[in-house]
Amino acid sequence: MSMIPTVFVVADQSQAQLYRVGGTKLNPTLEELEQLSHPEAREHLSADSSGHLTMDKSGHSAEEERRFVRELVDRLRKGQSTGEFQRLVIAAPANFVGRLRKHYGSSLSRTVEREIIGDYTRQDSRTLTKRFAKWTN
Repeated sequence: MSMIPTVFVVADQSQAQLYRVGGTKLNPTLEELEQLSHPEAREHLSADSSGHLTMDKSGHSAEEERRFVRELVDRLRKGQSTGEFQRLVIAAPANFVGRLRKHYGSSLSRTVEREIIGDYTRQDSRTLTKRFAKWTN
């Protein structure tokens, strides 16, 4: 039985990686489709003393982030309409997932199978593949 065409999105405020999910349910593979990056947002990230990245909450970065959310949602809509995927799995920080939800629209939101809350953008694809298998089984 072949898997339903699925795309796995790993994102934060400033970047998103899109992976095509292959293999089997128990042993998935991730093939990188595209990377969207948003350098303007990255510049507003600054590490505080404990090493945590804090977002500069100025109006500028909020607007940039909204624009990035729209860009990502547009890309996903295109993928949905061309049959690239029928299911989405999204891994992103809670506030970013919240913003995505506001923009999905009903047709795209029906394809979202799982939302994993957290920032996984710095993980390599091997680690992500292992995590993906755990999350979806």
